[in-house]
Formats: sequence, structure tokens, C-alpha cells
Amino acid sequence: MTVRRSAFALLCAIALTTGILPTAPAAAVETTTDTITWLPCGPIECGKISVPVTKGLNSSKTFSLSLYRREATSGSSPRTLLLLPDREYGPDTRTLTEKAVLTFGTAITKFNVISVAPRGEVDAVMPVGNETNIGTLDMADDLEAVRLALNLKKVSIMGWGSGATAAAAFIMQNPTRVQAAVLDTPIDPSSSMVKQAQQHITATALGVETAMRWCASHLSCPMNANVAQELDLLKRNIRLARVDTGITQMAVARAAVRTIVDGHAQELFTAITAANNGESRSLLTLAGTAPTVLNAYGRCADVSRADAKRIAQAHAAVKPHKFTIGSEAVLYALCAQIPKSEQPLGALKPATLATGARVLVNIARGDQVTAPSVVRAMAKKMKWTYAPVYSNRHLVVGYDNATTVAALTFLAK
Repeated sequence: MTVRRSAFALLCAIALTTGILPTAPAAAVETTTDTITWLPCGPIECGKISVPVTKGLNSSKTFSLSLYRREATSGSSPRTLLLLPDREYGPDTRTLTEKAVLTFGTAITKFNVISVAPRGEVDAVMPVGNETNIGTLDMADDLEAVRLALNLKKVSIMGWGSGATAAAAFIMQNPTRVQAAVLDTPIDPSSSMVKQAQQHITATALGVETAMRWCASHLSCPMNANVAQELDLLKRNIRLARVDTGITQMAVARAAVRTIVDGHAQELFTAITAANNGESRSLLTLAGTAPTVLNAYGRCADVSRADAKRIAQAHAAVKPHKFTIGSEAVLYALCAQIPKSEQPLGALKPATLATGARVLVNIARGDQVTAPSVVRAMAKKMKWTYAPVYSNRHLVVGYDNATTVAALTFLAK
């Protein structure tokens, strides 16, 4: 026996007597919870489940739904909290989990956090031929598939925008399977989308007026001296082709939805001032590209073709006060080119036990794309807790500190 081997044997004998054993370098370890295999991916864990495109249809195709998990690091008996992102605004699915502590504070560490990808996004790609099967009621079915895969009797939920609407639909259908929920700016999946659209139009018009008043009252806004005059000048410059041909009223509406809605009205007014002074690049950058059929899938999945036409006409008929926000008229008009919705909203009948469920509903009083009146009416009808926030932006949980703290406190009770 060589000296090296003798030394090794002696070390092992000492390790055995002291309870310390040499270990090999740690390898990535899989942990499985029922049908979900969780794998390390950076600071969190990633998993997937196979979900049918159409629930209850034996011949349905399936797709891979991505999940992102951060396990609780405090508390004795952590609950599972599902995070449901919005399709258009706020962080994506993975970022919600990765930055959960930074966004929501240490209170989130008491939950096993799992974010669920929305259908049709990059981490929940639909099969060929089913790209438009991404409606709210389909996503509510996905939540039930996730709950079953986790083998949990109840889950807690926090959702934003379209994710909050899917959560509302899930609660209305499955109230006994939800511990508690926080819904940030949902629309009502159980009432007419056409009627709701009229209220959204009113909210958008008010959002424009509010942004203009903000500019007029802040010296930092470059068109502070006369906001209306500067906006009229832009209209004239567009009509007389004194600005880049890519700048149209629809382009301004797209730029508005990328700025005002996030609480950054000054960026829009600065870009408009620059365009009036011969520099169109900033406004063109904010406007981005015109929406395509692909961008309309989510909206069209929630309405019938007839309702989509009515909504498009209602938006197109608006004579905006200086400008408008968003591209709803164009997007809903594109529904005519998309297969008809299999599960349009408006006909959902909430279960009796859904009334009075432990649900907190938030929205900014000055939301520019979702009408607070719609959210308030749903909360009142369902006897859910309604807590509006004095703010002029879209989405509030994770953005307004007091609202975020209240949301986590509500979920923890």
C-alpha cells in the first residue's frame, strides 16, 4: 500500500468516526412533485406540464405549459401562490418568480411561489392550428390543470390584467379550490364585452385629459405653456406631411399606450415636442410597429365575431380629444381574419359559492385602458373586497408599495 493510499484510508477512518464524509462535487438534482419535474434554472426552478388545448375533448392536442417556482424560505406551513402575468403589461412569467422578493418584499418568502405562463406566449406555445385557442376560459382551465398536477386542494392566486381576468373566471367556476386571491385590474368574464368596451373607451378619454392636465401643471413637461396648442400643431404637421410619414394619429396612440399607461406621460410629450421641431425619431421609436393579426389573438379569443365588430366600430367612432391611447379599433377589426372564438366571454355563470369568496380586487382610479367602473361593478356583484388606488397608471400591485403590502397581508391571512 502506498503512502498516499494509507493516508487516504486513515482520513476515511477518521471521517467515519466523526460523522464527516468526503463528498463529490454537487450535481443538479431533480425534484419531482407528482407529475411535475422541477429543474434548477438560475436562482429558481423550472417545470412543465402537458395541457390539452381543449379541456374534456379526448381528441384534443396538447401543449407544454411552463411553470417557474421559488420555494418558501420562511414560515412553518407555506401556502402555494400562483402568479398570473398580463399578456401585454408588466414582467413576463419567469421574471415574476425570479424577482419576486425584490418586487413584493420579504412577505413573499412565506409562500411557495409558482408563476404560470399564459397560453400563446413563448413559454406556452400553442400547437399549429390552435394558435388562437388562448382565451380567458382556456387559461382558467389551465389553472385547474396546474392545481391537479401540484396535488393541492386549494391554491392562492395573484394575477394582473388578463391573468387576473383568468383568475376571476377560475374563481367563479371553482370557488372551493381557491384559498385567497388578489386580482389587479381584471375585466368581468361574466358580463357583456360590448358593454364593457364602452366604459373602457370612457376611461381612455379620461386618461388623455388627465395626462394633458399633468403636463399643463408641471414645468418639466416641454409643452407646459400650452398643451392643447402643441397637440394641434402635431395634427397639422401630420396633415401637411411636415413630420416623418410614419407618424400618424394611430402611431401617436401606440406611443401613448407605451408611455402614459406606465405612468411616463412626460416621455410622450417630450417626443411630440421633438417631432414638432423636426426630430421624428423619438416618437417613431415609441410608436413601434402597427399591430398585426398575431397581436389580436388574445382579444379575439374572448369575443364572438359579431361582438368584435361592434367593439371595433365603437372605438373607431370615437373622436378623440387631441389623441387616444391604444389600438383597440384596429385589433378588434382584425378578428374578422381569425377563426371564431370557441369560448367567448360574457355567458359565464358564477357558482353560488363564488359570491363572497376571499378575493381582493385592485385597480388604479385613473387607469387609462381598463375602466374602474367595470372592475368596481364586478367586485360589488361578487361581494369581493374592492380597493381602488389613487394612481394614474395601469396595474398597481408591485408598483404601489402600500397596495403591494396590503395584497400580501390579505393573502397571508
